[in-house]
Amino acid sequence: MEKKEYIKMLIPAFAIGIIIVILIVVMRNTEGPISVKTVLKYTPENICLAVAVLFLFFALKSLTVILPLSALYLASGILFSPFMALFVSTCGLAITLTIPYLIGYFSGKKVVQRIQEKYPKTQKIMEYQRENTFFACFITRIVGVLPGDIVSLYFGACNTRYDIYLIAGIAGSLLSIVTTTILGEKISHPFSIGFFVVLLCRVLVSAGSIFINYTLNKRKEEDF
Repeated sequence: MEKKEYIKMLIPAFAIGIIIVILIVVMRNTEGPISVKTVLKYTPENICLAVAVLFLFFALKSLTVILPLSALYLASGILFSPFMALFVSTCGLAITLTIPYLIGYFSGKKVVQRIQEKYPKTQKIMEYQRENTFFACFITRIVGVLPGDIVSLYFGACNTRYDIYLIAGIAGSLLSIVTTTILGEKISHPFSIGFFVVLLCRVLVSAGSIFINYTLNKRKEEDF
Protein backbone atom coordinates (compact mmCIF):
# COMPACT_ATOMS: atom_id res chain seq x y z
CA MET A 1 0.00 0.00 0.00
CA GLU A 2 1.36 3.41 -0.98
CA LYS A 3 2.03 6.00 1.70
CA LYS A 4 -0.56 8.41 0.24
CA GLU A 5 -3.29 5.78 0.31
CA TYR A 6 -2.33 4.82 3.86
CA ILE A 7 -2.64 8.44 5.04
CA LYS A 8 -5.97 8.81 3.23
CA MET A 9 -7.27 5.79 5.15
CA LEU A 10 -5.98 7.11 8.48
CA ILE A 11 -7.70 10.52 8.20
CA PRO A 12 -11.31 9.21 8.29
CA ALA A 13 -10.41 6.65 10.97
CA PHE A 14 -8.87 9.40 13.13
CA ALA A 15 -11.90 11.69 12.67
CA ILE A 16 -14.35 8.93 13.53
CA GLY A 17 -12.26 7.98 16.58
CA ILE A 18 -12.34 11.52 18.00
CA ILE A 19 -16.10 11.85 17.47
CA ILE A 20 -16.76 8.45 19.08
CA VAL A 21 -14.71 9.39 22.17
CA ILE A 22 -16.60 12.71 22.58
CA LEU A 23 -19.92 10.95 22.02
CA ILE A 24 -19.13 8.34 24.70
CA VAL A 25 -18.28 11.08 27.20
CA VAL A 26 -21.56 12.89 26.48
CA MET A 27 -23.61 9.67 26.64
CA ARG A 28 -22.07 8.60 29.97
CA ASN A 29 -23.14 11.87 31.55
CA THR A 30 -26.61 11.88 30.01
CA GLU A 31 -29.71 10.07 31.19
CA GLY A 32 -31.75 8.87 28.23
CA PRO A 33 -31.32 9.88 24.57
CA ILE A 34 -29.52 13.06 23.54
CA SER A 35 -32.09 15.84 23.25
CA VAL A 36 -32.47 19.63 23.27
CA LYS A 37 -32.16 19.45 27.06
CA THR A 38 -28.83 17.64 26.73
CA VAL A 39 -27.46 20.22 24.32
CA LEU A 40 -28.52 23.10 26.58
CA LYS A 41 -26.98 21.34 29.59
CA TYR A 42 -23.52 21.38 27.99
CA THR A 43 -23.81 24.90 26.56
CA PRO A 44 -22.09 27.67 28.60
CA GLU A 45 -23.53 31.16 29.04
CA ASN A 46 -20.69 32.86 27.16
CA ILE A 47 -21.93 33.40 23.59
CA CYS A 48 -18.64 32.53 21.86
CA LEU A 49 -18.25 29.34 23.90
CA ALA A 50 -21.91 28.48 23.37
CA VAL A 51 -21.44 28.74 19.59
CA ALA A 52 -18.30 26.58 19.79
CA VAL A 53 -20.07 23.89 21.84
CA LEU A 54 -23.07 23.90 19.50
CA PHE A 55 -20.73 23.51 16.51
CA LEU A 56 -19.18 20.54 18.31
CA PHE A 57 -22.63 18.97 18.61
CA PHE A 58 -23.20 19.54 14.89
CA ALA A 59 -19.89 17.74 14.27
CA LEU A 60 -21.08 14.84 16.46
CA LYS A 61 -24.35 14.75 14.53
CA SER A 62 -22.46 14.25 11.26
CA LEU A 63 -21.68 10.63 12.15
CA THR A 64 -24.49 9.55 14.43
CA VAL A 65 -28.25 9.10 14.10
CA ILE A 66 -28.95 9.39 17.84
CA LEU A 67 -28.65 13.19 17.74
CA PRO A 68 -31.37 14.75 15.53
CA LEU A 69 -30.60 17.94 13.63
CA SER A 70 -33.94 19.36 14.74
CA ALA A 71 -32.74 19.27 18.37
CA LEU A 72 -29.72 21.37 17.44
CA TYR A 73 -31.81 23.86 15.46
CA LEU A 74 -34.22 24.18 18.38
CA ALA A 75 -31.35 24.66 20.85
CA SER A 76 -29.89 27.35 18.61
CA GLY A 77 -33.26 29.13 18.54
CA ILE A 78 -33.50 29.00 22.33
CA LEU A 79 -29.94 30.20 22.96
CA PHE A 80 -29.55 33.06 20.49
CA SER A 81 -31.41 35.95 18.90
CA PRO A 82 -33.31 34.99 15.68
CA PHE A 83 -30.65 36.28 13.24
CA MET A 84 -27.77 34.82 15.25
CA ALA A 85 -29.63 31.52 15.67
CA LEU A 86 -30.21 31.16 11.91
CA PHE A 87 -26.53 31.95 11.25
CA VAL A 88 -25.36 29.36 13.82
CA SER A 89 -27.80 26.72 12.53
CA THR A 90 -26.70 27.25 8.92
CA CYS A 91 -22.99 27.13 9.78
CA GLY A 92 -23.64 24.11 11.97
CA LEU A 93 -25.34 22.31 9.10
CA ALA A 94 -22.33 23.13 6.91
CA ILE A 95 -20.16 21.31 9.49
CA THR A 96 -22.56 18.36 9.55
CA LEU A 97 -22.45 18.13 5.76
CA THR A 98 -18.70 18.58 5.48
CA ILE A 99 -17.29 15.94 7.85
CA PRO A 100 -18.82 12.82 6.24
CA TYR A 101 -18.20 14.34 2.80
CA LEU A 102 -14.47 14.58 3.58
CA ILE A 103 -14.42 11.07 5.02
CA GLY A 104 -16.00 9.77 1.81
CA TYR A 105 -13.60 11.84 -0.28
CA PHE A 106 -10.52 10.47 1.47
CA SER A 107 -11.87 6.91 1.64
CA GLY A 108 -12.12 6.62 -2.13
CA LYS A 109 -14.56 5.15 -4.63
CA LYS A 110 -14.76 1.79 -2.88
CA VAL A 111 -17.14 3.48 -0.45
CA VAL A 112 -19.53 4.15 -3.36
CA GLN A 113 -19.70 0.44 -4.14
CA ARG A 114 -20.36 -0.45 -0.49
CA ILE A 115 -23.09 2.17 -0.20
CA GLN A 116 -24.70 0.96 -3.43
CA GLU A 117 -24.70 -2.62 -2.15
CA LYS A 118 -26.14 -1.72 1.26
CA TYR A 119 -28.56 0.98 0.12
CA PRO A 120 -30.29 0.19 -3.21
CA LYS A 121 -31.99 3.61 -3.07
CA THR A 122 -28.63 5.06 -4.07
CA GLN A 123 -29.74 4.28 -7.61
CA LYS A 124 -32.13 7.25 -7.38
CA ILE A 125 -29.30 9.58 -6.43
CA MET A 126 -27.25 8.32 -9.37
CA GLU A 127 -30.16 9.01 -11.74
CA TYR A 128 -30.53 12.57 -10.42
CA GLN A 129 -26.75 13.01 -10.61
CA ARG A 130 -26.62 12.06 -14.28
CA GLU A 131 -29.16 14.77 -15.05
CA ASN A 132 -27.83 17.54 -12.78
CA THR A 133 -25.35 17.35 -9.88
CA PHE A 134 -26.73 20.43 -8.12
CA PHE A 135 -30.28 19.05 -8.29
CA ALA A 136 -29.09 15.67 -6.95
CA CYS A 137 -27.47 17.29 -3.90
CA PHE A 138 -30.46 19.59 -3.45
CA ILE A 139 -33.29 17.06 -3.74
CA THR A 140 -31.68 14.45 -1.47
CA ARG A 141 -31.80 16.98 1.37
CA ILE A 142 -35.46 17.77 0.78
CA VAL A 143 -36.91 14.28 0.39
CA GLY A 144 -34.52 12.30 2.61
CA VAL A 145 -33.88 9.45 0.17
CA LEU A 146 -31.19 8.11 2.53
CA PRO A 147 -29.77 9.11 5.94
CA GLY A 148 -27.91 12.42 5.62
CA ASP A 149 -24.50 11.04 6.61
CA ILE A 150 -24.73 8.27 3.99
CA VAL A 151 -25.64 10.82 1.31
CA SER A 152 -22.65 12.97 2.31
CA LEU A 153 -20.29 9.97 2.26
CA TYR A 154 -21.59 9.07 -1.20
CA PHE A 155 -21.08 12.53 -2.71
CA GLY A 156 -17.63 12.79 -1.14
CA ALA A 157 -16.58 9.39 -2.48
CA CYS A 158 -17.89 10.41 -5.94
CA ASN A 159 -15.58 13.45 -5.85
CA THR A 160 -18.56 15.77 -6.28
CA ARG A 161 -17.44 19.40 -6.33
CA TYR A 162 -17.53 20.57 -2.73
CA ASP A 163 -18.95 24.03 -3.45
CA ILE A 164 -21.86 22.61 -5.48
CA TYR A 165 -22.51 19.92 -2.86
CA LEU A 166 -22.46 22.35 0.08
CA ILE A 167 -24.54 25.14 -1.48
CA ALA A 168 -27.14 22.69 -2.81
CA GLY A 169 -27.25 20.80 0.49
CA ILE A 170 -27.85 23.97 2.52
CA ALA A 171 -30.40 25.23 -0.02
CA GLY A 172 -32.31 21.95 0.22
CA SER A 173 -32.34 22.18 4.03
CA LEU A 174 -33.04 25.90 4.28
CA LEU A 175 -36.78 25.68 4.98
CA SER A 176 -36.18 23.16 7.76
CA ILE A 177 -33.40 25.30 9.23
CA VAL A 178 -35.55 28.45 9.29
CA THR A 179 -38.79 26.90 10.58
CA THR A 180 -37.19 24.70 13.26
CA THR A 181 -34.75 27.35 14.49
CA ILE A 182 -37.47 30.00 14.79
CA LEU A 183 -39.68 27.40 16.50
CA GLY A 184 -36.96 27.14 19.17
CA GLU A 185 -37.03 30.91 19.60
CA LYS A 186 -40.84 30.84 20.03
CA ILE A 187 -40.95 27.75 22.25
CA SER A 188 -40.86 29.82 25.45
CA HIS A 189 -44.31 31.13 24.42
CA PRO A 190 -46.09 27.92 23.35
CA PHE A 191 -49.56 29.50 23.31
CA SER A 192 -48.66 32.56 21.28
CA ILE A 193 -49.88 33.12 17.71
CA GLY A 194 -46.24 33.30 16.52
CA PHE A 195 -45.54 29.81 17.89
CA PHE A 196 -48.55 28.27 16.14
CA VAL A 197 -47.71 30.02 12.85
CA VAL A 198 -44.13 28.70 12.91
CA LEU A 199 -45.30 25.24 13.99
CA LEU A 200 -47.75 25.19 11.07
CA CYS A 201 -44.95 26.20 8.68
CA ARG A 202 -42.80 23.37 10.06
CA VAL A 203 -45.61 20.85 9.48
CA LEU A 204 -46.12 22.17 5.93
CA VAL A 205 -42.40 21.77 5.20
CA SER A 206 -42.56 18.12 6.32
CA ALA A 207 -45.73 17.51 4.32
CA GLY A 208 -44.16 19.18 1.28
CA SER A 209 -41.13 16.88 1.53
CA ILE A 210 -43.38 13.81 1.58
CA PHE A 211 -45.35 15.10 -1.41
CA ILE A 212 -42.21 15.84 -3.46
CA ASN A 213 -40.84 12.39 -2.67
CA TYR A 214 -44.13 10.78 -3.74
CA THR A 215 -44.26 12.81 -6.96
CA LEU A 216 -40.68 11.96 -7.94
CA ASN A 217 -41.22 8.25 -7.25
CA LYS A 218 -44.42 8.24 -9.32
CA ARG A 219 -42.67 10.00 -12.21
CA LYS A 220 -39.88 7.43 -12.17
CA GLU A 221 -42.42 4.58 -12.26
CA GLU A 222 -44.18 6.17 -15.25
CA ASP A 223 -40.85 6.52 -17.09
CA PHE A 224 -40.32 2.81 -16.74
